[in-house]
Amino acid sequence: MSLPPKITDNLGRESFGGSQMWLPDPMFVNSGCGIIAGLDAIMRLKGEEGMTREEYFNRFFDAKDYIRPVMIGKRREPKKVFGKEFFGSLGVSAGRFKRGIKKLGAKEGMKIKLKTFRFKWWEKVPEYLKSGDPLIMLFLSPFKKICVEEPSGYKSMCDFHWVTITEIDGDDLWVSSWGGRCRMSVTELKRFGVILRFYSVSLEKQSDIV
Repeated sequence: MSLPPKITDNLGRESFGGSQMWLPDPMFVNSGCGIIAGLDAIMRLKGEEGMTREEYFNRFFDAKDYIRPVMIGKRREPKKVFGKEFFGSLGVSAGRFKRGIKKLGAKEGMKIKLKTFRFKWWEKVPEYLKSGDPLIMLFLSPFKKICVEEPSGYKSMCDFHWVTITEIDGDDLWVSSWGGRCRMSVTELKRFGVILRFYSVSLEKQSDIV
């Protein structure tokens, strides 16, 4: 298991990973989840278990220059694409995430290694979690939104989202999302039409270099 960093607010309350929902910029609230997932992974690999929210903001605004969302036009205004409204950005694509997290790692003095997988992921996730390395998932569900149950019991519905996986137990997939320990359904994620990508993020060892 690899737990996300704990971010402490001004009342001393600790989060379960970072959250784009804390940010004042609507564009990053809309499209910052991929940046958050990448930043949290880098922090864990550096051994940074926590920091204040102000410190985290500073790290986020640095990370966004490496893990870059796909921008829409020159003006940061809401725009409809295929009938859906986006505020200035389409979010972080899989390709930009892979390139960006390696660049961010290099900036932090680390050589990042990514292992990706897709098929029979429910069998592979437990093994990857045993390593202790951060495990990130991107899901895309264009036909029906996916449920993410928050700690309060509130259920958010998403069709494109980056999360950090922390546990799997039967049909329960536990993830870090929006600063909380959230639950998703393995059965729901396995259904037809849901596109998934998994990224195990680790430090490249000397033995990995040919």
